[in-house]
Amino acid sequence: MSFVDVVGAGRIGHGIALCVAMHGFRVRLRDVKHRTPDERKMLREKILSQIQESLRLFEECEFIHEPVDEVVKRIVFADGYDGLEDAFHVVEAVPEDAAVKKQVYSMVCERIGSDALLASTSSSMRPSALAKHVKHPERFLVTHWINPAELIPLVEVAPAPQTSRETVEEAVEFLRRCGKRPVVCGDSPGYVSARLQAALMNEALRLVEEGVASPHDVDEALMAGIGFRLSVHGLLEFVDWGGVDILYRVDEYLAAELNAERFRPPALLRKLVEERRLGMHVGRGVFDYDGIDIEALKLSRKKAMVKRLKQLRDEQG
Repeated sequence: MSFVDVVGAGRIGHGIALCVAMHGFRVRLRDVKHRTPDERKMLREKILSQIQESLRLFEECEFIHEPVDEVVKRIVFADGYDGLEDAFHVVEAVPEDAAVKKQVYSMVCERIGSDALLASTSSSMRPSALAKHVKHPERFLVTHWINPAELIPLVEVAPAPQTSRETVEEAVEFLRRCGKRPVVCGDSPGYVSARLQAALMNEALRLVEEGVASPHDVDEALMAGIGFRLSVHGLLEFVDWGGVDILYRVDEYLAAELNAERFRPPALLRKLVEERRLGMHVGRGVFDYDGIDIEALKLSRKKAMVKRLKQLRDEQG
């Protein structure tokens, strides 16, 4: 029987193993760090306990409908690299250290078949740099799972220049079968989510630093405002909803008032304004709305927000 192999038994590794097992795959969770027998035994017991705790939560929330023990049975603990020959999908989940990853790729590539897919969970290293260290770069790419891996739907798929189209398609299909929402992005530092997250986090810290609001109130503003909205539709769709030209004017105002270059309108925003692609109300903005009933789209988003609002109210009692 073919396996999914997760190389690296840290938090991200065993989260991936849990997610994969929950969706019916047999998975080997490999610890490749040097440990004493007692340390290895303690690690396995700790991971197993955490996996069972997570599964009980899924069960309590009626997310899974099979016994916890059946899911656990699909997870096999392994040490080192022996037995990789029958793996069809290998996930490297070791720390963000180029030397460590290079060593792991050397050991993995000695054992896996040429048709096996090798994916790195790197959150920051460019796939083109990592691909230099693998035997079959056409079968290599980054699939950036986000902690906690068993919960966050997004996985960023970043191919290297040498990665074949078939490999990308295969990775995307595998992730979808694992219940994920894969997004394919370019060979760029930080991919998509890390850059968006860093921009938002840094601005939140600046607000506290400048005395604009307390840490609690900054977080409350995010959760009750931007975060609430983003649970329903994407950021760029909201640019079109609110108006491309509105964002342009807000950017210009903030850049001038705060004397901050980071708020200067990006070139794409200027181009959209010049081309009069001003958003949903004109049928074109970041997205093209030809053939789309915009009023029906807006109504569906509003209904989703009402449902989310009700859920929050019910949770608060």
